[in-house]
Amino acid sequence: MEEDLNAAMRMLHTQGHAVRPYIRYGVLWFEIDGILATRQELQELADGVYSVTELRELVGRRRTEERGNP
Repeated sequence: MEEDLNAAMRMLHTQGHAVRPYIRYGVLWFEIDGILATRQELQELADGVYSVTELRELVGRRRTEERGNP
């Protein structure tokens, strides 16, 4: 799993994205161009499941849900 994450981070770096690990409330997140993403989201982004724009939208929906707004 760690090798996959490192490979995903390297790939995103080569594409020009800023990626760094970030710990928030004791949970490992990855900051990708200013977006906090989960391990799974990082891997899926690297795998081409969605684009950075789609990740931004996903994170926006997650924030809305965390706040309890519809």
